[in-house]
Amino acid sequence: MNPYAKELSDPLYGFIGILPEELPVIDSIPFQRLRNIKQLGGAYLVFPSAHHTRFEHSIGVMFVADLIYERIKDGIFRDKTDKEYYRRVVRLSALLHDIGHPPFSHTAEVLLPDKKNHEHMTSKIIKETQLGEIIKRNFGFTDEDIERIIRVATGKPETKTESILADIITGEFGADRIDYLRRDALFCGVSYGLFDYQRLLNTIDMSDSGKICINVSGLRALENFIVGRYFMYLQVYFHKVVRIMNIHILDLMKEILEKFDTSDISNYIKLNDTYILSLLFTDSRYKRHAERILERKHFREIFSTKNKDEFEKIKSILLEKFDPELVRFDMVMKEAYEGNILINVKGNEVPAEEASELISSIKPIERYSIYSADYIKEEACSQLRKLL
Repeated sequence: MNPYAKELSDPLYGFIGILPEELPVIDSIPFQRLRNIKQLGGAYLVFPSAHHTRFEHSIGVMFVADLIYERIKDGIFRDKTDKEYYRRVVRLSALLHDIGHPPFSHTAEVLLPDKKNHEHMTSKIIKETQLGEIIKRNFGFTDEDIERIIRVATGKPETKTESILADIITGEFGADRIDYLRRDALFCGVSYGLFDYQRLLNTIDMSDSGKICINVSGLRALENFIVGRYFMYLQVYFHKVVRIMNIHILDLMKEILEKFDTSDISNYIKLNDTYILSLLFTDSRYKRHAERILERKHFREIFSTKNKDEFEKIKSILLEKFDPELVRFDMVMKEAYEGNILINVKGNEVPAEEASELISSIKPIERYSIYSADYIKEEACSQLRKLL
């Protein structure tokens, strides 16, 4: 008997089954809002087909998290009731892990009040909108269950079991990263993120210390995953035009959000990409933003380096010579591998960087860039030639 109430067609996984109690969550306004929040912010302005959203990503993460859970559940739980309960927790936590994202995803996260992040907003949306009641009514969950789901979804576990469940979703090779790399690669039209995810999933194991690990037979798939992530950051996420477009979007949103009390969750869930972009077409106050974002009169990169001291020196000199409104400064730093993956080698737990020369050789990505308005580009470049 098919346990699912509905099956959704997905370009990565085929049909994804939705349990009856999950359907009202997906159909709720807070979750449907994710249809209008792009997964990669302004990347679609560079990669034309990158219009995929947090909605389909969240459903994909639920699917992958379920696969990982099925691989390891027998190593965590013995009781059948526990296995069924925590499967529901994992699926729901994965489904809701990104529900707190602001418009344009990570691009605008720095604008959240009191230095909060999307995980904080995820908690508020679950507890302060109708979503919490929908979950309790359809899943039969208590307030304590809701808190557990929030902790697992946001990567803030309080018990060993919750830590394992959170790693299924947000760990180094968790469902979130597996889905976004493959989905982003597909919709950006690049191949870097299209690693052998099935081999990776099929070699996931539980270590003797009670941590999720990879069997040594899956080491090449893991290398493929980490190298793919490295190149996705270099070629897509940190693409120079993607970065400046996101900076322009951020400039726009700073002005718009001055009018919103985003600490009020009823206001916050009204915000999405569609609303923000509609103002570029309808409100003349945002004309200069419309020109930069829609007419592609964006600032141009005039300098890039891996040397932070050199960047800071040039930045200070340019700010003395040009109006700060005419220049933008960007810093990106990212570890493609953060050093938390264990490889099971004949019963021994070995850090991935020790098991793989390739993984150990991957260096952090670090880049400092300067952009200028197009009409001062030649003058700014002339100043740079004097400095370099």
